[in-house]
Amino acid sequence: MKAGIIGYGLAGRYFHGPTLLAAGFHVTAICARSLEKKAAAHQDFPNAVIVNSIDELVAEDLDLIVVASPNEFHSEHALASIRAGINTVVDKPMGRDYYEALSLYDAAEQSGVLLTVFFNRLWDSDSLTIKKIIEQGEIGNIFRLESRFERFRPEINPLSLRENASSEAGGGILLDLQSHLVSTALDWFGPAELVFSSVRSVRGTSDDDVLLVLKHDNGVDSYLSASAISGNPGPKIRLNGDKASLVITDLDKQEEILRKGFRAQAGQWIDGDEITSSAKIYKGSDSYSYQGEPGFYPAFYNEVRLAIEYGGELPVSRELSLSVARIIDQARQISIR
Repeated sequence: MKAGIIGYGLAGRYFHGPTLLAAGFHVTAICARSLEKKAAAHQDFPNAVIVNSIDELVAEDLDLIVVASPNEFHSEHALASIRAGINTVVDKPMGRDYYEALSLYDAAEQSGVLLTVFFNRLWDSDSLTIKKIIEQGEIGNIFRLESRFERFRPEINPLSLRENASSEAGGGILLDLQSHLVSTALDWFGPAELVFSSVRSVRGTSDDDVLLVLKHDNGVDSYLSASAISGNPGPKIRLNGDKASLVITDLDKQEEILRKGFRAQAGQWIDGDEITSSAKIYKGSDSYSYQGEPGFYPAFYNEVRLAIEYGGELPVSRELSLSVARIIDQARQISIR
């Protein structure tokens, strides 16, 4: 099955390219802008056609196009792919707001093609471990989730579009990291309403410190923190139940290993022991290790491939994608800042 990628920066090169390979896709065409990125694309995929524009890319014989360009171009590039009758994956966020994302789903439905968004964090080790803990009931009835993407970068990176661009241009941590936090919370605990939002810019450019609180229909409260200027980042996950708490301190190492240039053959991935987050269960002063699940990003594209070939379910539903977009929009509207 033949795939094309538009955008060959961090997302296209280090997330989508290797994960497509591991899921059995052949990357046969890449659209990149700069000479540096064209050279990287040729180095990684010497047999792929390197093109200059989305128009050239959609003219190739492709089963799937992955949109990994800057956020402000996601809608434009996805729409071109959809109108060309090509199944499409869009790196998160699908759109800069709810209505931009909705318009893409409506266009895909009209064109009879598949469309989904790359919420890869659904296949992080901590995500899969939480699903296991929910199924096993190890910590009792869950009532509170604390989920974080916190880091300490007090100086703005002048080369980072997401750190410098306005929200209208797709910049900021709300669209970036909170998309992951909201999507995983909804995946674990179901529909929710946003009841609190603080979206602010501490460093003076795009939003870089965001706290959201969701109340899920099943009674769980989710506290979701994303910050670029947290001098003492909290644990990635703290999940409270009425019998115990699950704590996962760090992300698994899938991203770290991919950034170092890892490539896999079809059906292969990183050794599970390397990409399993350390998890512990706490009962007051007593604690013990809990065997986590290894992360597995190729599951996303495995499901995309099966959906194209056999009509299976897409890995991220229209409902989940639009629910995330709706909450992100509401976070701007009700923010106390």
